[in-house]
Amino acid sequence: MDKRRALRNEYKERRLRGGVYTVTNTVTGKYLLAHTADLASARNHFAFAVSTGSAVHPRLRDDWATYGGTAFTLDVLEELEQGPEQTRADFLNDLRLLEQLRHAELDPEREY
Repeated sequence: MDKRRALRNEYKERRLRGGVYTVTNTVTGKYLLAHTADLASARNHFAFAVSTGSAVHPRLRDDWATYGGTAFTLDVLEELEQGPEQTRADFLNDLRLLEQLRHAELDPEREY
């Protein structure tokens, strides 16, 4: 039981690597901008969605059905590692801010 508790604590205390990314339809050029506290998980989720044919996000559902998952790419725009003293809430707030900054750089006409 102590080993299990130690593993759980280690998992909770790990420093996250998050970021801002887009899922882009390579046929239409439309994109979905998002942020995540765990980029590895987002990449895995995207790969699973492509392999199973299920849309990675509800806003993409129609185009995903029309063009298929292989017509989409996941591109990381910016990565950020959680600071040693940074709370998860502060980390997520920083990621939201990065997403807003990136949003200002992208064409709003092409956003899903």
